[in-house]
Amino acid sequence: MKVLLLGVTGNVGSRMLPALLAHKHQVVGYVRSPAKIAPEAKSKLDSIVVGSASDSAAIKAAILSHNCDAVVNAAGLASMTGWSSQGEFPAIFAAVVQAILDAGRERGGAPIRCWLMSGFGIMDSLKRPYLLLDYLPLFPIHKRNYQLIKSQPTDALAWSLFCANAMSPKHETPQFPPSADTSANNLVVKADTPPAWVEKYRKVPLIGNYLNVLAQAQGYAAVLENCVDVIAADLEKGLESEWIGKRVAVKEKSKVN
Repeated sequence: MKVLLLGVTGNVGSRMLPALLAHKHQVVGYVRSPAKIAPEAKSKLDSIVVGSASDSAAIKAAILSHNCDAVVNAAGLASMTGWSSQGEFPAIFAAVVQAILDAGRERGGAPIRCWLMSGFGIMDSLKRPYLLLDYLPLFPIHKRNYQLIKSQPTDALAWSLFCANAMSPKHETPQFPPSADTSANNLVVKADTPPAWVEKYRKVPLIGNYLNVLAQAQGYAAVLENCVDVIAADLEKGLESEWIGKRVAVKEKSKVN
């Protein structure tokens, strides 16, 4: 696939690039400041587009002019609470979604495949219809973003949301190619509810569901390089992916009891 990657200079995007390349994708980097791209990364990009990640028209033009089959958005950072400024992240998310929809309509044919970074809190809890975020109200903007994207039909937008709790890089700098000890094979992956989630403290009156979430959520921190490999490997499946229209969470196999 030819993939438009937003946020290639960031913590996630810089690791996403070697993962995408390892899975034989061509990558078009979309960045605000091309000078920030490391020389090794720059040499491996198929093309570089300079623009704002909140400029829907520019993103659409990049998709169409470079004939991209897929989009991965790793741009922007969500604020931890609703009390602080949400910054550019909501505008970036909305702009990317709109750009993909518009590009797909103009191009015609099959919908454009996309992966967007989201948050662990929008996964379903065991007590429906509540989300984990309803018990642990951190990074609330992800709920609004989820409501936006789930209103789009998958025949117009082949989306997936990556919902890690926390991702920490194993290596200080991106590795080209990715190191042999980092792979999606190190993770358990599941849609809509967290993998290996168990019923703890559910019978405690009033606060059981809160304790359940608090006790388990910290166990879902994952290695960043493993996480990006999930996305890169999945894009090989194109529109046959089982994760289309899904929220996807992961857990390190080493942490599964």
